[in-house]
Amino acid sequence: AESKDTQTTKLVIELRDGHRVESVAMRHKSRTTVCVSSQIGCAMGCQFCATGTMNLIGDLDTSEILEQVALITRHECARSRPAPKNVVFMGMGEPLANYESVSDAVTSLCDPFHFALRKKGVTVSTVGVAPALKKLTREHPEVRVALSLHAPSQELRARIVPAAKQWPLHELIEALDDHLSSVSRHSGSHDGLMVEYVLLKGVNDRREDADRLIA
Repeated sequence: AESKDTQTTKLVIELRDGHRVESVAMRHKSRTTVCVSSQIGCAMGCQFCATGTMNLIGDLDTSEILEQVALITRHECARSRPAPKNVVFMGMGEPLANYESVSDAVTSLCDPFHFALRKKGVTVSTVGVAPALKKLTREHPEVRVALSLHAPSQELRARIVPAAKQWPLHELIEALDDHLSSVSRHSGSHDGLMVEYVLLKGVNDRREDADRLIA
């Protein structure tokens, strides 16, 4: 399905076992970004996320992740559009809960003999699986990270992001600081982190929430 402004196209891909996942091509002037899924469903339980209400059905293997990029690349090139230059793991599932498949996919995406993407062109989103984030920093020190934060405090975050109870905010911030330092050290860049924050009316959108967020 293509949006009315033609800036996005969503593909629903049927896997070998009959389950389906979604991938999206997002076009921004001279570049195209592919949003890929890493799991069927999700175990993180965020109630404001459609996938989070599905529960976890299963993990995608590396080939199923890469196939999404290949299919969207073929879709774009068949319409004389530029091949994707960026990949974001922001589709269905928690990427760091399927670490090995996602890690192998990142390696292939950045391999000059495979997809040949820049390492800074790959972003892995997470609700904050701290141990896996530390492993990502060791194994892929230049890959970008997007944190699904959604709250300025541990107490509020644990209410709306159930997985936050397992990985407290102070532990997560330490892991993120290490990753930012790693990106800066290996690439000289200071843009290794994106923060995602969904506004929920009356829950995390108050003035005091904003004040605590920037404190």
